Amino acid sequence: MSTRRLGRHSHVRSLRALAAVTALVLASSASYTVVPGDTLTGIAARLGFRAADIVSANGITNANRIYAGQRLTLPGSATGGGSVPSGSGAHVVALGETLSGIAVKYQVPVRSLTAANGLRNADQVRAGQRLVIPNGTPAAMETSAQPADSAPPTSRAEVGDLLHRIAGQHGWNPAFVKALAWQESGWSNDVVSNVGARGIMQVMPGTGDFISENLAGRGLDLSNPEDNVLAGVLFLQHLHELTGGDTRMILAGYYQGLASVRRNGVYESTERYIDNILALKGRF
Repeated sequence: MSTRRLGRHSHVRSLRALAAVTALVLASSASYTVVPGDTLTGIAARLGFRAADIVSANGITNANRIYAGQRLTLPGSATGGGSVPSGSGAHVVALGETLSGIAVKYQVPVRSLTAANGLRNADQVRAGQRLVIPNGTPAAMETSAQPADSAPPTSRAEVGDLLHRIAGQHGWNPAFVKALAWQESGWSNDVVSNVGARGIMQVMPGTGDFISENLAGRGLDLSNPEDNVLAGVLFLQHLHELTGGDTRMILAGYYQGLASVRRNGVYESTERYIDNILALKGRF
């Protein structure tokens, strides 16, 4: 064997050894701190995880909304032994059922079902599987949410009427807007995500400022349910114009950010988000 080939094999062994050491370090630390420029898909690729599993392990509602300094729990490292909290009942999955459909049936957010049942992937429920159905309001089940101190209480029926009215006023199919709002917040105006997205439509403050200045013609209060829904619908209209009305691109832009979609393509988690909303649409 030549010296060059020996050197190459030695280099490969060194890389493998480094990978093994890295794996041991990760196993012991069980977390990762986001640095400037990181993306969730990039972190997953570097550390050898699926992005969807990191999303699930951290209760992330938008894979494009991570920030420098954020500490991510790595899949399989959560404490608590995978115990399932008590709920108001159980559901046995029938052939052909989806988690989003079950969520609508029991009027609970998808993320509440995934959290209550320790699911890593919301798309992988199987016929015969027994699911705990959590009780409580969507806001109470939101693991990464904090109560919005200025948002008035609003019933689910009132939110449904609000979504229907504002969607119709702006030429949108109410079922589409309701499905998006359900996926984002479970129709709760009390949800504030861990990066500050607010309310029923989960609008970021910076996006709200853009909408107020350029689309609404007045200042919008994202803690107000009506303003929050209006902001979301106006932003959908803005994305409609930018994408030529491509439904999947509109939803990708809403979730991942249109600039990110054009730069990086549509993430796997974004594809699932889109599919969930389109499935939910038929139930509203």
